[in-house]
Amino acid sequence: MLGALALFAAMLVTPVAGLAVSSAVALPTSPAAKVSSSKAPPEVSSTSSADLSRFLSYFSGHFDNRAQTIEDRAAGLTPRQGGGHEHIHCHVQPVDIPCTAGTGGASVAGTGASGWHYALASYYFDDDSSKIFRERLYAVREVLDDHQFGNCLQMSMFALRDSTAASLRDNDRSAAAVDWCATEDVSPALQLPGCDVFWRRQGSRFDGRMRTESVVVQSPTLGMPIVVRDDVTLWHDALWVNDRGWDTAGNYLYGHYADVPVPYKLRRIRSAPTEDSCDLDFESWLSRC
Repeated sequence: MLGALALFAAMLVTPVAGLAVSSAVALPTSPAAKVSSSKAPPEVSSTSSADLSRFLSYFSGHFDNRAQTIEDRAAGLTPRQGGGHEHIHCHVQPVDIPCTAGTGGASVAGTGASGWHYALASYYFDDDSSKIFRERLYAVREVLDDHQFGNCLQMSMFALRDSTAASLRDNDRSAAAVDWCATEDVSPALQLPGCDVFWRRQGSRFDGRMRTESVVVQSPTLGMPIVVRDDVTLWHDALWVNDRGWDTAGNYLYGHYADVPVPYKLRRIRSAPTEDSCDLDFESWLSRC
């Protein structure tokens, strides 16, 4: 697990200016593994102003893929090269960042427009919040006429200031305990350029895609550029994350290892993990959903 922690920590990345990788990049494949369907069925695409409120209500709370890991182990699949998935928990909290005079949200993606909504997402292993491998501040707004996605929801991503991260550690990762600042926490210096995700409603779900099939980012943990591809899907009761990474030579680093990658299928659960949650039997765990 330590190796997995180190490699997933590589997802805490710093973008390399000007190094976006387009869909023309040949992404590597991996040995075949026993997998289930990796894609949700197609539905009619539509995005309207009402979708922003719906999306924000979906993108909040606790999500966990323990059910998936139990199925993996029963099928003889272990994480990484074993064709299975790590146990991941995601906690999404709404964040109130009041705009200071003159900002109006202008620090987000340089738009100069208001209407941004914020959320903090913390991802960690094994129901253990000390095993954080990714923590991001997300800014979401409605876009009516994006040149690539049309009517959609744009999500920009920000790394955390050291003081913000420290405040979260000292306050049991409660976003409400942080003194958020529009001019500092949503600073262009913290934004991950090229990593925006654009969400469109597909019937009962939202599908999120980056502008390019993949992007090159600098990993401070590994000390090198890595190629990242991220596809995400959100329902009212589930969050699927299909996040993969390779080095620039095409060698696998993290994510589901299969010819047809299966997303990390996180189900919404009602409560935060506790110290003994990993010892729950499956039926007891399901009662939290």
